[in-house]
Amino acid sequence: MIRIEDDFEDILGKAMNGQGLQVDDLARRAGIETARVKALLEGNIHDAALRAAAEVLNLDPTKLIDRAHERWAPDTPLPESVSLFNTPFPVPGYEEMTVNSYLVVNGKAAAAFDTGANCDALLREIAHNDLQLEAVFITHAHRDHIAALGAIREAHPGTTILYPKGEPVLGDEALDHGATRALGDLKIEARETSGHSPGALSYRVEGLDCPVVFSGDALFCLSIGKVPASKYQAALEQNRNELLSLPDATVLCPGHGPISTIGQEKQKNPFF
Repeated sequence: MIRIEDDFEDILGKAMNGQGLQVDDLARRAGIETARVKALLEGNIHDAALRAAAEVLNLDPTKLIDRAHERWAPDTPLPESVSLFNTPFPVPGYEEMTVNSYLVVNGKAAAAFDTGANCDALLREIAHNDLQLEAVFITHAHRDHIAALGAIREAHPGTTILYPKGEPVLGDEALDHGATRALGDLKIEARETSGHSPGALSYRVEGLDCPVVFSGDALFCLSIGKVPASKYQAALEQNRNELLSLPDATVLCPGHGPISTIGQEKQKNPFF
């Protein structure tokens, strides 16, 4: 089981960052002591203080408190034709960090979504099943999501690398919002979900047993990627319009953390 990416204190920190609030600002607006806010950000649970802080930060108080007490975790299966690869990508202060990449298969044709930190397992699956890797779809250019791009190119030089138009990726074909591509009889649609990264795209796949969306760092299970204050409200609105508007049964495949569904995120994610 992949751990949920963000604890409640991470959610608070991201909401504060997105709204340009410091500890003293939040304490004053929420009517709680500065020391209490600092304690929350250190992972100390206090339900009343969490509720007060959530109301200032436009987070859902009940969902945030539920996350603090770890009252729910997803148990969402992937469609049979989708594989998940979770690889370690330690960074200073977050040595346990991991990143997800995915492989979608249709007959003998395959497409990858991001590369993760290491593509060895992904390449083994392609070889073991005698698949043709037709495309790699990149959600955004942050290093952990494209670290193995060179290794994939070397192993499968004929593969087309598709990337967001607004992202600095050395790829073959730039995609914009609304672009569609096919993998056999599967339809892959690009949806802009920028903010965490300037031109990031999510990819909706239709034609599998159930609809799937690969969201990169736009939307995680119970959280979102960190967004600067200048982009924060727009990023939340894009998540609502481009991801949370999808059918509830849509499987959410994020860049970090476990698999969820759109319906579960609407019910459980404190940001919405």
